[in-house]
Amino acid sequence: ACSPECAECVGPANNQCSSCPAGKKLTYTDDSNPNNGGTCGDACKVSADGTGCETCGAQIGGTAYCSKCKTSTQAPLNGDCAASSRATFCTKMGNGVCLQCEDNYFLKDGGCYQTDRQPGKQVCSNAQGGNGKCQTCANGLAATDGNCAECHPTCATCSVPSTASSCKTCATGYYKENGDDTTDGPCMKCSEKISGCKQCVSSSGSSVICLESEVGTGGSTNKSGLSTGAIAGISVAVIVVVGGLVGFLCWWFLCRGKA
Repeated sequence: ACSPECAECVGPANNQCSSCPAGKKLTYTDDSNPNNGGTCGDACKVSADGTGCETCGAQIGGTAYCSKCKTSTQAPLNGDCAASSRATFCTKMGNGVCLQCEDNYFLKDGGCYQTDRQPGKQVCSNAQGGNGKCQTCANGLAATDGNCAECHPTCATCSVPSTASSCKTCATGYYKENGDDTTDGPCMKCSEKISGCKQCVSSSGSSVICLESEVGTGGSTNKSGLSTGAIAGISVAVIVVVGGLVGFLCWWFLCRGKA
């Protein structure tokens, strides 16, 4: 099982996350070995000292990532400043940024991203043969000169940029209200339907199945759209009806006995 801090993972520790819950940023433990995973933390913050990130201008899935590093010999890789491996992903360097990425990487907001790693895989699904530009956007929208327009933060794929009602599939932590990936519709937050739920899917009718809770217990708890008050009201009504039926039957048999 994954750590509660992860959405997906390569191991049980909290530094082995391969993707993060909505609003959290993945930082790889070792830039040169991203298969080992990383930690999920707060969105990008400008570094207080002379190293680290200078500008947090990249937005992916509603989370901020670094777009410029304070150290001139560094550049953002997968949203974090990297130095030792910069030559392997950046073919044209600027002051704390990358101006052109190696093939199989794509350039976004001053940094290079991999298509098979988070957070880059949320943006681009194919950069092969693109000379450092995205060829196929992961969100279903067409790439324009290597750039991918963004879906609304609640969507994973969409038909219209930045439009909540145009989601085809949902971002992590959200579910499709109409339950149909073939038509556009809004995505709702799992935790608003099921308290403490991190990942969920819509089921038949208005039901939602929770795949993973905040405490990391997982499971497939099926919750209907009924509120706690409605469920309580139905329970009381059932008790009243059953009680009334029992009372009627007792009266009926007593009357027949006297007759």
